Amino acid sequence: MTDITPNISQNEDSIPFWRDTRVLGILAQIAFLAAVILAAAWILSNVLANMDKLGAFRCADGSSSFLCGFNFLNIDAQFDIGETTFITYDPSNPFSRALIVGALNTLRVAFFGIILATLLGTFAGIARLSPNWLISNIAKWYVDLMRNTPLLLQLFFLYFGVILLLPPIREAIQPFGLPIFMSQRGIDMPWPVLMPSGNLLLIFALVAVIIATAIWVVLGRQEIAQGKRTYRPLWVLAVLLVIIAAGWFAARAAGTGNQAALVQTELGVTEFADLSGIVQQRLGIDNLTDVPQLVAAGTLSQEMVDAAALKVCALRDDSTEINLAAELRQASIPFAVQRFNRVNLVVDAFTAGECDLYVADQESLHAVADAGAQISVAELPLRLSLPSLQGLNFAGGYKLTPNFAAILIGLVLYTGAFIAEIVRAGIQSVPKGQSEAARALGLSETQRLQLVVLPQALRVIIPPLTSQYLNLVKNSSLAIAVGYPDLWSTAFITLNQSGQAVQVFIIVMASYLSFSLFISFLLNWYNQRIALVER
Repeated sequence: MTDITPNISQNEDSIPFWRDTRVLGILAQIAFLAAVILAAAWILSNVLANMDKLGAFRCADGSSSFLCGFNFLNIDAQFDIGETTFITYDPSNPFSRALIVGALNTLRVAFFGIILATLLGTFAGIARLSPNWLISNIAKWYVDLMRNTPLLLQLFFLYFGVILLLPPIREAIQPFGLPIFMSQRGIDMPWPVLMPSGNLLLIFALVAVIIATAIWVVLGRQEIAQGKRTYRPLWVLAVLLVIIAAGWFAARAAGTGNQAALVQTELGVTEFADLSGIVQQRLGIDNLTDVPQLVAAGTLSQEMVDAAALKVCALRDDSTEINLAAELRQASIPFAVQRFNRVNLVVDAFTAGECDLYVADQESLHAVADAGAQISVAELPLRLSLPSLQGLNFAGGYKLTPNFAAILIGLVLYTGAFIAEIVRAGIQSVPKGQSEAARALGLSETQRLQLVVLPQALRVIIPPLTSQYLNLVKNSSLAIAVGYPDLWSTAFITLNQSGQAVQVFIIVMASYLSFSLFISFLLNWYNQRIALVER
């Protein structure tokens, strides 16, 4: 047979390197990398040279150092921050503390925003696929409206067009009669507060979680090995309830004798139960539980009740006041609290006779033990602090300021719309045969989503969901538009006060980069845990 193979006169090895595409590709990458490095070096050198001329990185001894450029962080900030949640702050504190407060405020928005946006987006994404026409279209309109409107415009509308148009504080909206008050001052709601004995309850709760997790894992392995249902959720729930209940009673026993209050000697009170008799005598009635009916009937006026109420002096935001208020409320005893910022002011008010009771920690009470009669107050490990109108503002509970409410609600609604589309796409990526098999096994729609569809959809949902979480953190910098003092807001004021623009921008960029890398690390770790293992 005739050989028709073409005669190749020049093989691949004889191609000159300047015509070899592989060599040219490597050279191009090296050239690009060198150009990037040279450009970055030129920019950095230019910035450092100009900053050195300005003396930004000059130390006290006349030398220059990069670290000396951040010495301004030790200077007094001399500006106020309207909202501090986790740590105290005063204008006399340095710039570094002001930036920490701003960073913590940003983390506060990001933490609650990620949780609420995930819940809202998940429900909206599932609702998009609902066979119910109304539910499906409401979810669709919500997604289309939020995704196609600028976030800044939504924040302005929420703040100026919704929150600031709420009624004044004395006419606050109370939805469904719940102890939640919505006014121009923000949203006031109940909030749990741990008492000193509550630390023991937390230890029991931590032990309960550890044991419940171990039981979940062991029973799960038994289900796989034996192929039988072990009722894991019921066992885990029972263990949690039993251990936490035991911790509650143990903490309550440990808290006996912790709480006390001083009462004016002339009132003749020897125990807590005598306090109701004082108010009954002032009002001329036999039972304090009849006060609401008597006020409604006109027999008593609200002014009379307020005048007869017990006057309590307490340190502002002190747990002892919350505990006493809960006991007085449970006994139907009217009371009014006068709060002070310093202990000596509380003591002066009590010794001057401005209040009937003085509530504080045991150490403070011992200092003025001769000024009144000490009575014991029962303590529960956990108390619910309820908001109440005191003067021109609400006291107690937890307050969502208008600024924080606007940025949080705006970020949740905006990001939740994008998450809804991600969830919808993830659910639709699961083959229909999986749902048909689940229905054939007799699983309900809730079980089908929980056990079959969502676990498989997570592999598609997690990667784009990471981007939305990062966007939420970065979009929180728009809080400056509604006056919420986040990281960028405090950094901008710091920049204007100190004049250190480059250093402030370095701090801000490093902070946001750290937040983003931490979120990416967590979600990438979780994505690897749920990824399919291929052979």
